[in-house]
Amino acid sequence: MNLNTLFKINTVVAGLFGIGFVIAPIAVMTPYGISQDGMEASVNMARWFGSANIIIALITWFLSNAPDSDAKTAAAKGMSIGFGIGAAVSILNQLSGEIGPLGWSTVAIFAIFQLAYGKFGYLNNQN
Repeated sequence: MNLNTLFKINTVVAGLFGIGFVIAPIAVMTPYGISQDGMEASVNMARWFGSANIIIALITWFLSNAPDSDAKTAAAKGMSIGFGIGAAVSILNQLSGEIGPLGWSTVAIFAIFQLAYGKFGYLNNQN
């Protein structure tokens, strides 16, 4: 896999979650086992999260079609750091007990993207 492929995979994942959280936040949160009160209190934040995911999807799509550059490597480094923070936050959320077992899939998604972007951003400069 190369960096362009990773950007395209990220586009699909972020785009689907983004659209889901913007259009139907409660339907997307329900399988995660969040309480009804928690979901109702989180609808606006979920929509903001969805819009941020759509922004990430657009940026990664445009990067996937851009020529190789130091800027793409820098973006991979930033994505690695951001996904690492997201993985840490997701672990804390899971340990709080407020999210059901499906929440571990979120930890996995963040961790996989963190490691993959770290590979391209820090371990090799080959795009």
